[in-house]
Amino acid sequence: MYTRVFLTWFLALASIPLFPQDNKEDILMTIAGREITLDEFERIYNKNNSNTAIEQQSVEEYLDLFINFKLKVLAAEELGIDTTEAFIKEFNGYKKQLAKPYMSDKEGMNDLLKEAWDRVQYDVHASHMLIRCDQEAEPADTAIAYAKLFQARQRVLNGEDFATVAKETSEDPGVKNNGGDLGFFTVFRMVYPFESAAYNTKPGGISLPFRTRFGYHLVKVIEKRPARGTVRVEHIMVLTPQSMDNNQLEEARKKIFQYYDSLKAGSVFEDIARKYSEDKRSATRGGELSAFGTGVMVPEFENACFALKNPGDISEPVKTSFGWHIIKLLEHKDIGDFETIKSELQENINKSDRVDVPRQSLLEKIKKDYHFTEYPANLKPLYKIVDSSYFSNKWSVSSAENLNEPLFTLDNINYTQKQFAAFLDKGQGCLPVKIQTLVNSKYNKYIESMLIECEENKLPEKYPDYKYLLQEYHDGILLFDLTDKMVWSKAIKDTTGLEEFYKKQKSQYMWGKRMEATIYTCRDRDVATRAKNMLGKESGTVLSADQLTETIRKELNDTTCITFTRGKFETGDNEFTDRMDWKKSISDIYEKDGKAVFVANERILKPAQKTLDESRGLVTADYQNFLEKKWIEELRAKYPVNINKELLSKIE
Repeated sequence: MYTRVFLTWFLALASIPLFPQDNKEDILMTIAGREITLDEFERIYNKNNSNTAIEQQSVEEYLDLFINFKLKVLAAEELGIDTTEAFIKEFNGYKKQLAKPYMSDKEGMNDLLKEAWDRVQYDVHASHMLIRCDQEAEPADTAIAYAKLFQARQRVLNGEDFATVAKETSEDPGVKNNGGDLGFFTVFRMVYPFESAAYNTKPGGISLPFRTRFGYHLVKVIEKRPARGTVRVEHIMVLTPQSMDNNQLEEARKKIFQYYDSLKAGSVFEDIARKYSEDKRSATRGGELSAFGTGVMVPEFENACFALKNPGDISEPVKTSFGWHIIKLLEHKDIGDFETIKSELQENINKSDRVDVPRQSLLEKIKKDYHFTEYPANLKPLYKIVDSSYFSNKWSVSSAENLNEPLFTLDNINYTQKQFAAFLDKGQGCLPVKIQTLVNSKYNKYIESMLIECEENKLPEKYPDYKYLLQEYHDGILLFDLTDKMVWSKAIKDTTGLEEFYKKQKSQYMWGKRMEATIYTCRDRDVATRAKNMLGKESGTVLSADQLTETIRKELNDTTCITFTRGKFETGDNEFTDRMDWKKSISDIYEKDGKAVFVANERILKPAQKTLDESRGLVTADYQNFLEKKWIEELRAKYPVNINKELLSKIE
């Protein structure tokens, strides 16, 4: 019934601090001997009274709420709720989320945004060669891949044709057909290292070999042009699969030109697309395709789309490797200014592999700030104790029991071989690779994990706002858990206590004056008038709601022309019962949302006692308030509260 949304109010309050207080002189109060500073209370009070849209509270009113909050948190801590596995897991989850804004290289992210903006203004036409090389490959294997491409580069620089060398050298499957030519592409269309090599190489130039997750590449930039932006088009398509013979290909060509002639004669483009286009997915939408930019479609189709000048223009039939097309331009949009596309660029950065660049920059900064020092020689013993049993989840971490040499130091703390072995132990059961490759990969991840942990632990010292927010979440979770136990869930589960509370308070749970009525909703005023006239006049008998609606539906041959709702209604329950004169047996006809509505008043019910089931929601809420009030009284009796009235009077 209750969820973490109840934290919203409590998280606005501070707690008995997780971290040392900045101001030890001005002690506003003590609760069970624990000191709370004036600074802490003022900060929270001002925070909660800064919103002019809600009712402001006086210092005295807020102090009472503040003390109640502190008492509950103190009770939760004394019960050890903050030491439970469930609490620690939830708190650490919030802690990670709260740390994220502080664990980013904002300057690096801004540089990426500026770079993407610069690149989005140009399209690049490039060719490439690829030598595949696994990311975890041994240094000797990477050297071989690099050397192959370096030699290929020298051949091209010495005058050989790039496409010819690519077909002999490149391991990209598409090279047989395109000679390595990728056509035009724009920002975010390639993996980040490849994109950077292409945009950083001048037209006519060839990059040095560089690495991506696919292996090593060479890029030759053929040309660069101003970005075309995006287009939205419709098309009519006739497929020409490779299995077609010459006669079939000729029939396909005739079809597309017949459609083209029909369009010139005045036929509607969308009608022909729906009826004849062999691109079934777009045909249902009149041939419409999603908006696209450079590098998405095959070049022949893309060029034909961007060649159309005005919305509504239609191309002549265009041949691509997929078939024949006739294209209609719907919209052509330029890239826009920076502010217009800034959020889109940011979203694409966050989804791309380049988002790791600021993270790596942050890791290097942490290393520098906390004097990271490595001892590479001390990693070698791990190569000997880790074996193939690791891949089947059978490796014993006890083999590292006596390995206590440091692998690195961070913030003057040694991180030992044994500690790294424990980290290794958690990742058992992975796919087999060379042991040295495995250990090196896990070691790099271990370093990264410890760097992040070190920085997160320093955040409360570096950022007071983070420290306070972390305190609030810590105490908010505590408060929720204990309040749920003492009040919310207890009120629901304690059926005996709820029944006793109801018996003592039942005079507060009364039905007011009610109308028992049927509300008829009709498709129009004519149907409503017919239904009103029929009530009580057919064959001298009174029709029930079911009989009335069934009769009218049959008359009009329409099962939806009239519906009804029966119920008991107090004032305020229903707008139509509120509008009618309760002394009348039937209301006027009211119009709403294109429907006609009237009410049949069957009888008026006098005020009456609500049963527990009828008032359970209200009774439960009142019982919860009762339990909380009683609990607060017990806490105030248990924990002494002393307030410095003189300091309190200084708060404005």
